[in-house]
Amino acid sequence: MVNENSDSREEIQIGVVNVLQNMVEDWDLDLPEPIGPDTRIIEDLGFESIDLVQLVVSIEEKFGVRGLPYEKVLMKDGAYVTEIHLSDLVDFLHKHIPNLKSTETAAE
Repeated sequence: MVNENSDSREEIQIGVVNVLQNMVEDWDLDLPEPIGPDTRIIEDLGFESIDLVQLVVSIEEKFGVRGLPYEKVLMKDGAYVTEIHLSDLVDFLHKHIPNLKSTETAAE
């Protein structure tokens, strides 16, 4: 789990890249470059809906948070997005992880 104080955008990106690398390490992918901000999760990594569910679970475990509003990043106009870039996911997490942690701390 990432340290509670480590919620900078760069640290979140490193954590998400690690999660993605762990998920795809056994897949036969021919990535032209390493996973980075411009990586398309669906097109480049071949994610399907079940993979996105596993990604959400893995992110929650990695960062020690639950209940993030993933629909804000995975849905648009009532439908699932057809693509999501790693940078979009990192921006979403950077925006919501500190808020959720402060809410959880206040509830304790």
